Parts: sequence; structure tokens; C-alpha cells
Amino acid sequence: MISSDVLVIPPFSLEWLKVLGPLLLAIVVAVATWQFQKWQVRLAKQKLRHDLYDRRLAIYVAFQELLIALPEKSDDEIKGALRKASIARFEAQFLLDDPKLHAYLESLCKEVSDNVLANITYLDVMKTQATSDPQVRQDYAERANRLGMAKLEVPGRHLVELSEQFSKHLKLTDFWR
Repeated sequence: MISSDVLVIPPFSLEWLKVLGPLLLAIVVAVATWQFQKWQVRLAKQKLRHDLYDRRLAIYVAFQELLIALPEKSDDEIKGALRKASIARFEAQFLLDDPKLHAYLESLCKEVSDNVLANITYLDVMKTQATSDPQVRQDYAERANRLGMAKLEVPGRHLVELSEQFSKHLKLTDFWR
């Protein structure tokens, strides 16, 4: 005799569980895999944004170091900083989609090259040539004066503008939004 307290499962229910069990397991695994894949894509996008930020910041820092080097560093260090900024200017074409910023960086490099580097080169050449011509000495003194003025004026004009030009490209935000 079977007691009324015992639960009896009909045999056809067991057959349904055998059929639906693997199907339910497959659905659970598919949903978990899909969620994991969405998380991986989101993480990859955030890493790309962070890497772009780092590379854009390196361009900004190269130009900032150039401007800071002008009044503080030796002529050889200024030449090295200008080389580094010129390389960064070429990388900016690929990392910063802003024609106004590209034109600004180009004009900044040209200004430093024309007003600072040209005078440094001239003074270096004139140092190696001993001359007693008063016109040459006057030109040397004039170029040295222009170099000193340029080393002070260029950073004064461009340090604030450089930050403004890069401000929209260097916004560090919450990468999980």
C-alpha cells in the first residue's frame, strides 16, 4: 500500500527532465558566455581609450617639456626637446583628429625652430670663427639678444594655449561609463 504522503513522479516526467535538462544547461552556459563576452568587449574598449589617453598625454608632455626647456636648459637640451616635440607632432596626426591642433603644433615647432634654433645654430657657428670685424660682433650680440628674448617669450605665449588646445583631448573620465 502506498501512503498518501509519498510523492510519486510519473515515468513520463522523468523522460521530460532527461530531454530538457541538457537543453536548460546549454541555455545557461550560452547566456553566461554571452555576458562574459560583453564584459570582455567593454574592457577592451576601455583599455583602448586609456591607451589613447596615454599616447595623447605623451604628445602634450613633449611640447610642454620643450616650452619649459627654453628658458631653463642648455642649447643641446633644447635641440633634443625640439626633436622630441617634432616626432610627437607627427604622431599627433594619427592620434588627434583636430586640424586646428595640428596647425597649432606645426606653428609652434616652426616658431621655436625659426626664433630659437636658428639663433643657436648661428651663434654656434660664429663661436668657432674668430673675427675682429665690428659688424660681425654686433650681429653676434644682436642674435644672442634675440635668442634670449625668444627663450623667454615663446614659453610665455604658448604654455597656457598649449593646455587649452589639448584640454578636450585629455579629459580623464570614468572609463566604466
